[in-house]
Amino acid sequence: MDFFEHQDAARRRTGILVVYFGLAVVAIIAAVYGAVLLVFAGVAAKTGGAGPAFWRPEILGPVVVVTVLVVLSGSVYKILQLSDGGESVARMLGGRRVNPGTQDADERKLLNVVEEMAIAAGIPVPKVFVLADEESINAFAAGFSPMDAAIGVTRGCMTILSRDELQGVIAHEFSHILNGDMRLNIRLIGGIHGIMVISMVGFLILRLTLYSG
Repeated sequence: MDFFEHQDAARRRTGILVVYFGLAVVAIIAAVYGAVLLVFAGVAAKTGGAGPAFWRPEILGPVVVVTVLVVLSGSVYKILQLSDGGESVARMLGGRRVNPGTQDADERKLLNVVEEMAIAAGIPVPKVFVLADEESINAFAAGFSPMDAAIGVTRGCMTILSRDELQGVIAHEFSHILNGDMRLNIRLIGGIHGIMVISMVGFLILRLTLYSG
């Protein structure tokens, strides 16, 4: 499999992730709808009335609207929080920016490789971050565009890999910058945060319900 085949495969996997995200939102709507029906059924049981039928468009409509609004609001909030670009994502992950004037041999090697790749790609040199507490080998690129991009590597990636191996890793991250994958990643981060907001709201409602008896 050559580079372009890998690229096509990565795009297909990204499309699948987007589909999964949509299915997750649908599943959340169904769960919220079911929970609301259970609440109505409980109220009906206490008052002696008949429980609600499974299909209640007048309930489903508001549930869909409110759920989508909560997910969108949470997503937009997180995306705005990361509006500074790659640096905000790197710091969120616990990254420490590498000082351009560092004299540490490993950090100097990393900076030199990133600068060489940026010159070869014809884009501004991204800010470089190290996840100092991570001994595994991993790396990421983040940002909305090459102008605000950041590249982060784990400490293990920086110290264990040879210069040639590190060049391969950094070249891979530059491909994400040039292909615009970073924008999609930030949107997915926002979408996941929106879904988490639903769970936080549900947890809060459950606690209030328990306290109120």
